[in-house]
Amino acid sequence: MSRLVRTEHIYEVDADRLWGSCVSYDCLAESMASLLSYQGLPEGELEAGQCLEVSLTHFRIVPPVSWWIDVIERDDSRRVLRTSERGGSIKSYLHTLTVEDMGHGVSRLIDNVEFDAGWLSGVMSMWIQHIYESRDKPRRRLLGLAP
Repeated sequence: MSRLVRTEHIYEVDADRLWGSCVSYDCLAESMASLLSYQGLPEGELEAGQCLEVSLTHFRIVPPVSWWIDVIERDDSRRVLRTSERGGSIKSYLHTLTVEDMGHGVSRLIDNVEFDAGWLSGVMSMWIQHIYESRDKPRRRLLGLAP
C-alpha cells in the first residue's frame, strides 16, 4: 500500500545556498547523524544517473541494512532532486525534494516521499515523517541559522 509523506521547512537563506546543502552527501550524512548512519556514501554531490548501495544503520544500534539510491533527476535550474530508493522493509521509496525561492533571502524546502512498505506502511509513515522533521535543526546549524 503506497503512502505519501510531505514536509515543508522555511529557511532564511538564499535558495541557491539551500539547494547546495540539499545536494551535498556530507550535508545529508550530517543532517541525519542523530537518527541514521550511512556507510559508503560518496564524496561530493548527488548527480543524476548515480546508482549507489550504502549501508544504513538506525540509531547506530540496529544492525545495518543495505539501502539502494538511484538519483533519477537533478535539475539545478528548477532546484528539483528526485531519487528512487529501497532497502530493508521498504519496497519502493520515491523522494522528490524541491527548493523554492520565496524572495528577500527566504527559501522553502519541500520533501515529498511516496513509499510502499507493505503492512508496515502505517508505522513507516510516522518514522519517515519524523526523519524529515528531524533534518531541520541540523540543516539550520549547517547553514549558520538559529534553531
